[in-house]
Amino acid sequence: MRRSSDALTYSDIDSQMDEFARTVELNERVLQRLQSYELMLLDASSLAALLDVLLNSTQAHFGLTGLSLSLFDPDRELEYLLPENLEFGIDLSLERDNFDMQQLYGARPQVEVIVSDDPRALRAIANVDSGQSALLLPLVRDDILVGSFHWVSEDATAFDSKVEVDYLDHLASIIAICLENCTNAERLSALALLDPLTHLSNDRAFEMELRREVARAHRNQKPLSLMMLEVDDFPTISDNYGYLSGDFVLKAIGRHMAGMLRRTDYLARLQGSHYALLLPGCPEDKGQEIGERIRSETEFMEIDDGRGANLFASLSIGLSTWSPQNYPAINMEQLAEQLKSKSNDALKRSHQGGGNRVSLSRLAAMLT
Repeated sequence: MRRSSDALTYSDIDSQMDEFARTVELNERVLQRLQSYELMLLDASSLAALLDVLLNSTQAHFGLTGLSLSLFDPDRELEYLLPENLEFGIDLSLERDNFDMQQLYGARPQVEVIVSDDPRALRAIANVDSGQSALLLPLVRDDILVGSFHWVSEDATAFDSKVEVDYLDHLASIIAICLENCTNAERLSALALLDPLTHLSNDRAFEMELRREVARAHRNQKPLSLMMLEVDDFPTISDNYGYLSGDFVLKAIGRHMAGMLRRTDYLARLQGSHYALLLPGCPEDKGQEIGERIRSETEFMEIDDGRGANLFASLSIGLSTWSPQNYPAINMEQLAEQLKSKSNDALKRSHQGGGNRVSLSRLAAMLT
């Protein structure tokens, strides 16, 4: 009987060891998958690239049914920093407050697995047709819930491994840090392309945007208008009323013009009292109409000089329009330079005519 008992004990031990080995092997595979995903996050070099990993790569990497990401964006900074053509649909939401996100968690947000009958599941799987379980990943920085990442699975037992959940808690911290780092990098990049006085784009940003819009106009076969603008007699304003008053004029005119434009239009302050305005999809006649409206409304605008006095200023404007169908072009770099040159030629004619006017310069030759 003793030998039989001993044999049974050894068999149990062997079985337990086999089970332990299988668990270790499974945990190793889980950790390898999570670690490779972490490397994908750390390799993302921009906010757009990071969101691409989160919203496009995560589902395939972990075999999920669906996912969604909510980010706390009280000042609409993320909305401003993200490219306009970025499309993640209902998978991404930017929230002005984080109250709804807080309701998914307790006083101390932590990674949690919930099943489909949990009242919170409706929020987590709202954009997914079906799902048996959901993983809630709270994204926390400096004790503030900055986001909530939801993974949905058809497997009700998904994410059951304690090792996996523990590592996912670490992963949530990595995601939050990556979001913060990418946002800071985008913010610094945006500041480098910003005019500190008017908070409009600067000349470097304008050069980049001009080439992007030329390429887009060529691709879409739609017209592009470029307007160069300058405050008339600006040195006289600064000499007579002081540089501080001159700064008030530049800021007020820039702010006034920005308020008149479409979301797709692009206004920049170049050097001194010069501005540039890109009007995508805008033909010549519409560009002239916009130029005249800017000119006339600026002429009668009262500008507070910061010391209780009102100043008045006018604008000289030069306009040039490229229509891809009328003037086919191959060299986009050359075309961008020709547009600038023609717009500046028109601006000079406005100056020579006494200022406070809109002049037009056409691309008279076929572009090659």
